Amino acid sequence: MSEDEFAVVPEAHGLSGMIACISDQAGRPGLMILDVSSGSSTALMSVDCSWRSVPAVAPGGDRVALQGADGRLKVVSVVTDQTESIGEPIPGLVTPSWSPGGDAIMYELDATVHVVSLSGTLSKSDFAAANAAWMGDGSKTVFVADGALHAKDTWTGQTVKLTAGPDKIWGLAASRDGVHAAYVASDDDEALLRVVDVFTGETWEMRTSRGIWPWSLAWSPNGGSLAYCVGGPEARGGQRVSVWMLDARAIGADDGCEPNAIVTFVSDPRCAGLAWSPDSKAVATAARTGESGLYSVYAVDSAGGAHQLTSRGNCVLPDWGPSPI
Repeated sequence: MSEDEFAVVPEAHGLSGMIACISDQAGRPGLMILDVSSGSSTALMSVDCSWRSVPAVAPGGDRVALQGADGRLKVVSVVTDQTESIGEPIPGLVTPSWSPGGDAIMYELDATVHVVSLSGTLSKSDFAAANAAWMGDGSKTVFVADGALHAKDTWTGQTVKLTAGPDKIWGLAASRDGVHAAYVASDDDEALLRVVDVFTGETWEMRTSRGIWPWSLAWSPNGGSLAYCVGGPEARGGQRVSVWMLDARAIGADDGCEPNAIVTFVSDPRCAGLAWSPDSKAVATAARTGESGLYSVYAVDSAGGAHQLTSRGNCVLPDWGPSPI
């Protein structure tokens, strides 16, 4: 096995929850739901997808949000396979993000953040920002404006500036425990990974490769780990990619804090990101399988164990949430 392939662990993985991904369905892209524990999968036929539709599993696991093939925002019931279309077609590709309470969806287009409320009448609010993310229980959002990081109270609209700036910021992720925000910035030499404590303002920083995928930053649900991807040279029609993990508990420790490279594989930035399991044990990603050229969904744990979760056709853009039942 070459160094850019997974060493797949054959034993039972002991993982659970539900993964939504885009997969081959009779030669067309479609939404697939995978029960991680049993390995069984179901195709949801009520929604038309494209290979650029990025699924987002609702906090309860009962719904999936994505942008349909017609450009409109869709909410699909996992249990009934019924789809609700929201609003008009969006003139660009977007990635939806559920609020922690499951009552709103946020997406960004052309440096404007749109928040769609799903409670009662469908209402939408907008504000000028980039890289917005829900924080903690959803009472705050963090975002980038004027080259600095800001936190906004969801209910009052009050905004607090977290960093002095100005920085060139390319990606942002907020922890679900409401403590940390991580982002990727760049200077004239290389990329910087920074983690900010939103309460104290303390910042941890390290230089990293310019190959880092800023959109891949992902906090574990328990707030204990930050995972991200770093892309390398081209390989077999894709790109060599490494998954790195940072132990957030070591940030600020006297003996320092360094992320660890967990695994390396071949993937494509258009097909893969990282999605944590609900129990914070592993991340899901899409990667090429051997010499077939097909993409499968894998689960990777912090010890470097990799488990192939799908085996037929292409399966890309996975998101991981709880099982709805």
